[in-house]
Amino acid sequence: MVKIGGASAALLAGIALFLGGCAMFGSSGTPAGPGVPRIANLRFEPETITAGQSARMSFYFEVGSADLDVGYVLDQGIAQFQFFTALQPTTVDLRQYAGLVAGTAEVELRWSTIGYRWIEFYVVTLKGNESNRLRAPLTVR
Repeated sequence: MVKIGGASAALLAGIALFLGGCAMFGSSGTPAGPGVPRIANLRFEPETITAGQSARMSFYFEVGSADLDVGYVLDQGIAQFQFFTALQPTTVDLRQYAGLVAGTAEVELRWSTIGYRWIEFYVVTLKGNESNRLRAPLTVR
């Protein structure tokens, strides 16, 4: 058995598999149907920012019931040679887009910690219907 700093490679592989599984097996959203939102083309501009600076997150949405309410940002990535994942999502108020069936939403978000991250995002309607989830990269220096 290979030892890495006193821990076996099998133990480290098991921990990595567990952490990866936590990220992969989250809620997958509400099944497609009337009133269920769909999002596409998630991106950040600029893709690289300085810590404390804002980046503009934009995405395209379609929701037949026109009752877009809130978005959730899940932050995962690598910082200081360690993998991290947010335990609680950050909420984004999207009520300004209520009444629209489709469009492009833009939200300013600010990050204060340095690292390379994959941001996962999804939206929820007033009725509780959850959209598909999208991911986009963001680097904070």
